[in-house]
Amino acid sequence: MKWLIRRVLKRGKGAIQYEEEIHFGEILTIGRAANQAIFLPDLRAALEHARVISTGKGKYRVESLIYAGVRVNDHIEQQANVGSGSTIEIGSTRITIIDPPKDFEAAVEVGPIDKDELKARAEATKLATTLGETWLNKRRFSWGLLALFAVLGLALPIFAHYQPGFGDSKVVRSNQALGQSIWEAGEIASPHHFFGQDCLQCHGTPFEVVQDDKCLSCHSKTLAHADQDQFQLWELSESRCAWCHRDHNGVEGLIRDDQMLCSDCHKDLSTHPGVTTQLTDVSDFLNDHPQFTVSLPRWDAQGNYAPVREVMGGAPLVENSGLKFPHDVHLDPEGLSAPDGRRVLECDSCHQEEIGGATMKPVNFETMCQDCHRLDFDIQAPDRQVPHGNVAEVLYSLDEFYAKRAIEGGYNDVTAPVTVRTRRRPGQEMTREEREQAVAWSRQKARQVTEALFLGRACTVCHTVTVEPEAENGPWVVAPVRVAGIWFEKARFTHAKHTTMDCASCHNAVGSKSSADLLIPDITNCRSCHGGEHAQGLLSSTCIACHGFHQFDQPLRKRTEL
Repeated sequence: MKWLIRRVLKRGKGAIQYEEEIHFGEILTIGRAANQAIFLPDLRAALEHARVISTGKGKYRVESLIYAGVRVNDHIEQQANVGSGSTIEIGSTRITIIDPPKDFEAAVEVGPIDKDELKARAEATKLATTLGETWLNKRRFSWGLLALFAVLGLALPIFAHYQPGFGDSKVVRSNQALGQSIWEAGEIASPHHFFGQDCLQCHGTPFEVVQDDKCLSCHSKTLAHADQDQFQLWELSESRCAWCHRDHNGVEGLIRDDQMLCSDCHKDLSTHPGVTTQLTDVSDFLNDHPQFTVSLPRWDAQGNYAPVREVMGGAPLVENSGLKFPHDVHLDPEGLSAPDGRRVLECDSCHQEEIGGATMKPVNFETMCQDCHRLDFDIQAPDRQVPHGNVAEVLYSLDEFYAKRAIEGGYNDVTAPVTVRTRRRPGQEMTREEREQAVAWSRQKARQVTEALFLGRACTVCHTVTVEPEAENGPWVVAPVRVAGIWFEKARFTHAKHTTMDCASCHNAVGSKSSADLLIPDITNCRSCHGGEHAQGLLSSTCIACHGFHQFDQPLRKRTEL
């Protein structure tokens, strides 16, 4: 992809100057490091602050590379899908995504934020730091509030306790802020603190249990646990929300995490009358849980992602990623021969966690592989490398390189014609015959080098390359690399909670000689640390430690609608 980066420079007396540069690649990096596509000389910017990824058809995804997030369209985001006209603000710089001009696939405009705008924004968000900046009077309101809370919270409850007639009066009974009613039976859960003592928010009638319609008035988008039409169980259609979610049990007592919540039904789900399911009965992770089922990546003939679910624990499963990669070679404890000497690699040299630790970042060739697997192609230009990942760009890069060398002359190659080997003085023109010879040689040389890269020392080391003369982007076709992002679709896992473990404790990468080896651990590996709720000597792990409860893709329905 070809990006246009247009920088807006403000000069004296309101003059504006534009500078333009070109960037190639699907990703536009932003930060203070020298290798960033958009370099920001601002200490408020991280070395690698954010990136913009083209998702096609004029759409882009902005991803923050720091925990603080990045301001996208005046909102702090970790990730956002945007289009033309959207803005990204880092420090005093604003980056605007604009419609690309002709011959470009994407374009951004980089310029400073006006100082008056920054000052106005700071003033608008400034909070009062003293009571003198507000309408409050410290002494008057402090005494007034003290007297009010003393009356409502202490005097009236005590008086109502010793004067039954007052406590039973119509005024007191109709006002939840008077009398003993302000004393809760137990602390309400944290999510319900926002409505405080307004009991009618949940209890439609005083001293009546909470009904589902009160819950769904706020939680209308909460998903169901299972398809209530397919699984016509009394527990799904007739149970109240409050059977599982009981308030007044402390700030964290609203959500159940005990094993019985799930095992009551799932320990004998297949025996329920009228229920047809492919789910296996399960009641305890250590003693009664089936082997893991993994989603192996597959793609249909149209290129659509169509994973195949396979049970682990039997014959070794194969991952057809399209990549040649022996883990054992790269994890050799004696290191590898790199251009800068011996280099010892660890798992985290290539595999790094996403923010939050739930998934791993994709392996990037430019930042993780290219130091050792260089794509240089000409001994006379050792610092020049072809781009990675796009056959058409490789062909264009080599054609451009050798065409320039042929026209300039002075290229030391015994196979080249004299006009290419001869250095020409500035302004010295070539004859038509010399130009034709130079162009013909440059094309032939570019094809020779391209073939050496694709079928020789470079591409075939990691990729499967075939020759297809009728291919759209050239005769060389590199098999696409397709790696699954999520292996367990029905469960959730985070590396952030396993930082005390070595990678080799779960992934036997040292013994893997092929990228087709599936290095995902099965249930036996997890059981070495995790047990059921009542396991002795193991981590107590209940069902919701790995599985969400509200999983069905449709929201809850009131019982009257069933």
